[in-house]
Amino acid sequence: MKNMIKIIMLSISSMVIITNVAGADEPTVVACQFEKMPLMILTFRGGMGADNNTLQVGQTKPVELSVGSSLMAAQYGAQNMTFSLRLPANVSVSAPGQDTKTFSGECVSTLPQ
Repeated sequence: MKNMIKIIMLSISSMVIITNVAGADEPTVVACQFEKMPLMILTFRGGMGADNNTLQVGQTKPVELSVGSSLMAAQYGAQNMTFSLRLPANVSVSAPGQDTKTFSGECVSTLPQ
């Protein structure tokens, strides 16, 4: 039951973030820390389907982040990163000729007022 409540709350939070972003003047910034990975900054400017959302890995230049209803995806160099909007937060990283690896972590954000 406790996990079900967490899943419901994450789903609601995800929808609030995506909905707020769609009409927000200011971008929504989400910081994610996944095991064995540098800090990732996801910046939502236009919400779902927009082409101005970005992912920044560590101190590198941001890349385009595609936002869907349950997944987000970005190409970072030769690596494809797929983020799930379910608990626990996770990112799957794949590259040509290598097995896909999934890393769990946590994400935090301050929603715009």
